[in-house]
Amino acid sequence: MTFTKVVIGKVDLDTVGVAFFARVTREHEVVSVRGQATDEDLQNNNVLCIEVGGSGQINLNDWDHHQEGGPVESATWQAAMIFPFPYHYDAEDEEEMQRVARLSKGLIEYIDQLDCQGPKSFPMYGQPGTYLSDIFSGMLLVTRDQIEKLHKGIEILTLVVEKGIDPSGQMPNIPEWQAYVVAKEENNHQLAKAVEDAQWTKTTSGLKLGFLETKFFGAPGALYGHGADVIVAMNPNFRGVKKFTVAGNNGVKVDACKDRLNELEANQDSTQTWGGPPTGTILGSPFGGSNLTIHQVVEVVEELL
Repeated sequence: MTFTKVVIGKVDLDTVGVAFFARVTREHEVVSVRGQATDEDLQNNNVLCIEVGGSGQINLNDWDHHQEGGPVESATWQAAMIFPFPYHYDAEDEEEMQRVARLSKGLIEYIDQLDCQGPKSFPMYGQPGTYLSDIFSGMLLVTRDQIEKLHKGIEILTLVVEKGIDPSGQMPNIPEWQAYVVAKEENNHQLAKAVEDAQWTKTTSGLKLGFLETKFFGAPGALYGHGADVIVAMNPNFRGVKKFTVAGNNGVKVDACKDRLNELEANQDSTQTWGGPPTGTILGSPFGGSNLTIHQVVEVVEELL
């Protein structure tokens, strides 16, 4: 497949995984949008749309899995079946290609598991050390521009493959990543302090619900570490808007809250909606920001879960 333009939304490791295997370079035109891509871009197979709608429309170069009825596999998993090797490895050396194939398979599996099942699904969850998700999270913390985040993410995955690093293991000390490691460690330190102010309650069915307002990255995992079955995290200034995350630990589904939350947003003239992946274990507030208070969201979660 070929493409003349790339459309992205919020940059995460799954978005970068697609771009990596699809051979996106700094020579491509990349456009960052909030919400979904336009229908025109989604229907144009010369436009690579990554996690901005069009779930299942891989024939149109749309790579997403966040819509009802769409694929359950990550966007990276889907794309890697079509674009098997990163662009740096077109060499004819058979041994080298086999090495890259093994590393690519490990990278695909790592991203797919992280995106679809979360960090707690890994055996090393909670263990000391620096992992690929930590490096990537640190990069997001120090890089402001969304398009630059995409390219920096591709550079991280490129080094993983070039240096033969096991994606699921601890990351070696690489100079290019040092600023990311420092940023992630500082974020974790500040988040641990913020979690001390978390509030706790029970849902109707008895699930332990933790909720927290913080600007620091990783609140869901931190609250899970304190025994939460369900979390509500609010970032008061995420890319300039108020952003909520509602998520369930160990497969707990939270999508039963979606319609009620959308009703509340609509009553306050919101033009966008809450949504999440088909797994139903996570919900995010509208890309344009939420008008709700944290207590309104918590009340819905308490009542419906």
